Amino acid sequence: MKMKIGARRLTLLTATVLAGVFCDGSSHAAAQPHSNHPAARGGSQGKAHGRGLVATTHPRTSVNAQDAEAISVRVSRQALNGGGGMMRREIAPHSVQTVTKQYIEMQSPASTALDMIKNLPSVTVSTVDSSGILGGKINSRSLTDSDMGILLNGVPVATAYYLNQNVDTENVNMISVTPGSSAIDLPVTSAAAGIMDSQTMTPSHKFGGLMDFSYGTNNLSREFIRVESGDIGNSGIRTFASFSHTHSRNWNGPGTNERRHLDFGAAKDFEDGSSVNLFVSWNHQFTMEPLKPTAKQFYNKKDGLGTYNYSSSYDPSNPSKYGMLNGNMWDQVFVTLPVHLHLPAKFSFDFKPYYVYNGGYTYNGSLFNGSGRNATIGQGGSGITGSVPTASYYSVYRPHAGTVAKLNYDPVSWDHMELGYWFDYQDNQVNNMYSVLQSNGRQYFPYNSSKGVYVNGERYMPYQGDAGWKIHSLFFQNTAKLLNDRLTLNGGIKVAMINRWTVNGASSTPRTEQNQVVPLPQVGISYRIDQHNMIYVNAEGDFRMPDPGSLGQVYDAQTGGYVGNPYNPKPQYSIKEELGWRFDNDYFMTDLELFNYSITNRLLSTSVYVNNQAISSTINAGNQTARGVDFMISAHPWHHFSPYVSVEYLNATMDSNILTTGSLNGQTVSDLLPTKGKKAVQSPHVHASAGLTYDDGHFFANGSVSYVSSQYATFMNDEKIPGYITDNLSLGYRFNSFGRFKAPKFQLNFSNLGGDFVRTGVYSLVSNAKAAKGIYGSTISSSGTPTYYLYPRFSVTGNISVGF
Repeated sequence: MKMKIGARRLTLLTATVLAGVFCDGSSHAAAQPHSNHPAARGGSQGKAHGRGLVATTHPRTSVNAQDAEAISVRVSRQALNGGGGMMRREIAPHSVQTVTKQYIEMQSPASTALDMIKNLPSVTVSTVDSSGILGGKINSRSLTDSDMGILLNGVPVATAYYLNQNVDTENVNMISVTPGSSAIDLPVTSAAAGIMDSQTMTPSHKFGGLMDFSYGTNNLSREFIRVESGDIGNSGIRTFASFSHTHSRNWNGPGTNERRHLDFGAAKDFEDGSSVNLFVSWNHQFTMEPLKPTAKQFYNKKDGLGTYNYSSSYDPSNPSKYGMLNGNMWDQVFVTLPVHLHLPAKFSFDFKPYYVYNGGYTYNGSLFNGSGRNATIGQGGSGITGSVPTASYYSVYRPHAGTVAKLNYDPVSWDHMELGYWFDYQDNQVNNMYSVLQSNGRQYFPYNSSKGVYVNGERYMPYQGDAGWKIHSLFFQNTAKLLNDRLTLNGGIKVAMINRWTVNGASSTPRTEQNQVVPLPQVGISYRIDQHNMIYVNAEGDFRMPDPGSLGQVYDAQTGGYVGNPYNPKPQYSIKEELGWRFDNDYFMTDLELFNYSITNRLLSTSVYVNNQAISSTINAGNQTARGVDFMISAHPWHHFSPYVSVEYLNATMDSNILTTGSLNGQTVSDLLPTKGKKAVQSPHVHASAGLTYDDGHFFANGSVSYVSSQYATFMNDEKIPGYITDNLSLGYRFNSFGRFKAPKFQLNFSNLGGDFVRTGVYSLVSNAKAAKGIYGSTISSSGTPTYYLYPRFSVTGNISVGF
């Protein structure tokens, strides 16, 4: 592990090329034909051995033809599961951790994907409410969801905080996390923490549908309906459409949240194996988020010494504390249309276009000082003298589009090649504008120009930003399955050409650009020792570009101007290795994995000081090493019981000191914060979970409990979150179908059974919470106080559902 990063990249690239060309026709190849090798990078699809997947052969005859073999496959979905769907059998040559439909259906429909995966060993999750409207945060092996590819049907969507906008829970079949790897044909580069991919349902061939209604704590109400068309005439086209509405009061602080969501899917399969699938979702929500407390504010609240949160009453002298003036209106549209074409001569072609639109505005209360600024309400309206209460809006327009095109070729039955191209474009346009308030603190529509604040006859917009990127990428992958399918060799490389830019509309240097060419090699090898045991090794290179907004100058919200950014960060590079073992028989399955990450130029969002002003920015936190072990074990159903246990041990350390400024002899000087050897932030040593499922076909129950050890919130390790425990319980009963009503179900879902008031994650990091001595002897002042995510108090949700 002492090898330098540059040498390790060369070694990994060489291994990739060797694995890619290791396709000797004289090898002992697998006898069975395959198509596109879906198991090579996709989990437990494709050929499996042992319980749950049975292959048989039958002779059949046809005129003027010799007998041929017809292969039929019978799959029991639950036979591939362990722990009641909290674990799934995997055969990929890399780590995969999956929760399946069986587990998802036992959870509250108001849950998000974050709630579903929080018992997996490789991730710790922070959620902020129990209604599923507000999102949260993921930490994985010392990295965050900013380092993770968040996908829906293999297409990039938003960060974990906006996961609830993508799809309704009832329409999700499974959620997989690949913590140390990403398939080479996926449209991502920033996947040091791996991939989280949610897969939606496929429309049924028969007409039907589902209705459910939920009611719970904090005035939660939720309604959902889905209708499936079945096959439409003789066209072979089948569709589904669903709509949901959710309303809930904040459990912490004033305000309510509301969400409306629509999903639509359509599919068409052709006799030659070609297929077309369409998925569209629309989401509209209005949220009012509570404040994130500091450690002192948290303990004061816990001890009953007051509140840190927003106020439910309006004070014109301090509108920033009014809860109704701190919210978010957000819309999202998601479209993807994957096409698979079967071609002659052992070729096939995949084409996957996608489009994601995000838009809306966030707002907060503020005081605008119009004295001496020739400010008016509306263009040419009444003048503003002194401070007036206003709402400050950040209007956001964020189109994101791209496509993946891939040509597949199977020269022989045991070898599969892929050559592809990926294009991705995203543009983030942000404008900051102000509007005056009504006398009771209510807002006017933000785009109502007659109530907007104007300075010198123009709408006052102190910040106008436009940042984005274009990615052109070529990739090649080769998968060989040898020794009667027991040995799988997978190697490939992706070369990404990235152009990123930022435009500061009010700055004297409005546009800054940067171009980069990045090779991303990977290699994976798996070997099935016997019917029950499998080992695998995987190695990858990963690249993450900094937020384009960090280029060039940064906006100083306190002065309303632009200043130079001495912390202009470099791209983050990672080398990741995995070594794993899997075991599966008729009774239980296990997965044990060792992992090692070497990260250079670690990117983190924090507060930095520019011209003695605290500004939120992305910085390089030096180099970092993360090593550890993941272990999962679960049982197949035994007398209707299915236990599950997972644990991760993680040791992540910082390998560099961080650039900062300090005071020496009355002068401000550059210095280094002594962080080398400190524990990496947001990196608990232990994450352990246990679950137990009972399901006899009618009555079902699932309970789980997780423990996360302490984690640091500062680079200097001078403030941390203590270890904490979370828990969940689901109870339900499925009734017999009658008439048109299919499998009516009633269930109760409980969260935080003990009502604990604890912190579960860091919302904002800082370098040092206390003054420190720099490497060169200067005094480095405190860089602020971290703020935290809180675990929602006890909640219960009741749900009634019925199919038709």
